[in-house]
Amino acid sequence: MQDSSLVQPLTCHSDEAQVLYRTALEQMLGSESGAADNLDRALQLDPEFALAAAARYSVAKDSGEAGADRFRQQAEATAGLVSEPEQQHIRILIGLIDQPAENRAEAEAYLRRNPTDRLVLAQLGGYLFFYGGPDKLNIVLTLFDSVSGALADDWALLARLGFAASEAGQYKRGRALLERALALRPQALYSIHALAHLLHDEGAAEESARLLHDWLEQYGDGALQGQMYGHVQWHLALSEWQVGEREAAIRRYQQYCSPRTTTCGPILTLADCAGFLLRDYLKSGEVQTLDQEVQAHIDKVWHMLGHPFIALHVAGLYASAEDKAGLQRCHDTVNIMAQSPNRTLSLVLIDALISYVAADYTAAEASLAGITPGERIGIGGSNVERILIELLEQQSRARQPTLS
Repeated sequence: MQDSSLVQPLTCHSDEAQVLYRTALEQMLGSESGAADNLDRALQLDPEFALAAAARYSVAKDSGEAGADRFRQQAEATAGLVSEPEQQHIRILIGLIDQPAENRAEAEAYLRRNPTDRLVLAQLGGYLFFYGGPDKLNIVLTLFDSVSGALADDWALLARLGFAASEAGQYKRGRALLERALALRPQALYSIHALAHLLHDEGAAEESARLLHDWLEQYGDGALQGQMYGHVQWHLALSEWQVGEREAAIRRYQQYCSPRTTTCGPILTLADCAGFLLRDYLKSGEVQTLDQEVQAHIDKVWHMLGHPFIALHVAGLYASAEDKAGLQRCHDTVNIMAQSPNRTLSLVLIDALISYVAADYTAAEASLAGITPGERIGIGGSNVERILIELLEQQSRARQPTLS
């Protein structure tokens, strides 16, 4: 099976709806503006367009849209009207969205048979970046490498392969792949975000700021509603903060990246919010009171607190506000969960932040020192999160009293 956007013909009663679907798929893969609108128009033209309904479900779930289940129901209700390859695509995609752990093995087997299904590939790769465990860097890179022969110079594959390579420390290879992806589709938010990650990891804050300023000046107007628009602005705010333009960085964060203003989905919103506020607190020592929007966002992700990625960021927000009661509530909530490696790691991260806010910097450093390199990778997300933990360690070490 080819990628679902390239199957000839698609099971669809409208040529215009097919064009809209193909356009939306590229926008989805680029985290750009317009995918939801184009899919909605396609479904208006053909309510039985099962592939479009499944894609629309993916967009709705990624963005945390209310009422997303109606698109899944529409896809499942019309799946019996389409070809067997399309049915497989729909089933695998929905399975990865709803129950990724349970459907991971089947999705991997499916991609070995259908390596050009970019939407399933992107969904699986995104899941593995967060839940791939201590070996995830190699797992994700191997996944994208495995389809590179079939997809050749596909921009969406190049962007993801470049990101995976840079995360694995292959910066020269990663940059070359990302630059090829941007040359093919320069407006893709996903691709420019991946290059910003690479530059962050290389410590090239000034280059990152110039690159992102230039990209936003050229493509920003067409990206305003893109799912990663707030995250790309966050990378620019982080670069500005790193080069000493703190006030400009705070303004940019507030304008584009806070839970009140961002275009990102719930998890990326949490990461950007906590990632910025905790960094600023650790370096400046200035306490930021959490506003109602941040508190509401914490409530939205609270049920996931047992995962270390969520625990780090939720506890990080409470730490940035020096909210000791909030930090203790994090500890108490995770502490009563069932025993698991995730629970243990989440508690270590929370307790390190509790110690830091209590000015017990020795205990904070000691807690973090026990986290192995593999466990740090298994926290999920990208190297940005691991560098944040390293900053917490550095600040804990720097604030300890010295013996005269």
